[in-house]
Amino acid sequence: MPSFRLELEIGQLRPGRTPSEVMESAQAALADFHVDATDIAVTAGTPRILLRFSVPDSSESAENQAARLAAVHTRDAVSEVAGTGQLWVLRRRGGRWLPLG
Repeated sequence: MPSFRLELEIGQLRPGRTPSEVMESAQAALADFHVDATDIAVTAGTPRILLRFSVPDSSESAENQAARLAAVHTRDAVSEVAGTGQLWVLRRRGGRWLPLG
């Protein structure tokens, strides 16, 4: 199964929300996919969540489209908990993470 990674910048929490709800909402949004790993990083002073997930095998374009839609759905879910910024979607190829075009 093809492996993808989404990285999403996280801003300020919405009133009444907790930090743990950020990753919980992201994982819930990816419930239709197998989530392989999660992490939180700070890059250039901005927090990001990282989720690695797999999509079912099909054509490369269909797999990429499924990953893009999943990432947008995840951003929308997280935006109910916290502000969001830049979103990146990457595909694993030969040991490297390459951005989707």
